[in-house]
Amino acid sequence: MFEAGSRSAPPAPPFFVMEAHGEGVRLPLSSGTVVLSRLGAGRSRLRALAPSVKYVLEGEEVYEIEGRTRRLGAGEFMLVEAGVEFEARTNGPQRTTGLCIYLSTDGDAAVAGDPALGLGRALSGSRIDPLAATLGNYARLLADRPAAGPALARRIVHEATIGAEDYLAAFANRLERLACLKQSTRIETLQRVERARCFLHDHAARPVTLEEVATHAALSRFHLTRSFSEVFGLPPLAYHRRLRLEAAARLLKSHAASATDIAAQLGYASLSAFTRAFRGTFGVPPSRVGELA
Repeated sequence: MFEAGSRSAPPAPPFFVMEAHGEGVRLPLSSGTVVLSRLGAGRSRLRALAPSVKYVLEGEEVYEIEGRTRRLGAGEFMLVEAGVEFEARTNGPQRTTGLCIYLSTDGDAAVAGDPALGLGRALSGSRIDPLAATLGNYARLLADRPAAGPALARRIVHEATIGAEDYLAAFANRLERLACLKQSTRIETLQRVERARCFLHDHAARPVTLEEVATHAALSRFHLTRSFSEVFGLPPLAYHRRLRLEAAARLLKSHAASATDIAAQLGYASLSAFTRAFRGTFGVPPSRVGELA
């Protein structure tokens, strides 16, 4: 809030709608910039002199960054360090809709790829990260009403900056839990472990095998189990089982389904088997779910 007599408010971040591929350099602005992209098949070459957050609402974007291919599917995002040159590709026939936020260059915010954090030039984030929900809400709103972009741009840059800081802080904290010695190895391993965790959340409605989780994460079953346990305190299948039982507890609390129905939905052989698993996780049987916080 600016009081009478104070300096004028800083300019609002510009908002653009990008509907054709191209080449260029995105200059840094103290206010940041917001770009809604709606692109058919093609490719762009860009060099951004400001750190950025890229989010895909619909379709897929493929990035080539320093010789490495990174794919962003619907609901996924990526943080990119300032100064990175990249090629972005979209494939038809449907248009790909995305949101790119070039962050403010004012202040000392720790943002994507900050060299001081030692987290690399680009980091991928999944659909289950809180930042993805924030970006998704704005991307959907702007895709439906692009005219709202100029009025929302300042808020979008602000919330994306805070979300990026929170994501990087959480990533750095998890990175410290890995036993790998080389920093680059730890970063890559954690990215794959996060991919495995997203897969578990995406498939919480059915049982999964360690083999399919490891395949999705591109890790051996041994390395996945060890690294996942170091980061999240449980091996993948135990994490998945707890995830499913937490969903069951929510259903029971809301009286949306009976314990018998839920046991069948979760694939337990009997109600008693479900009850043992529930008690083992929460310390009470399903009939006393109301005692859980």
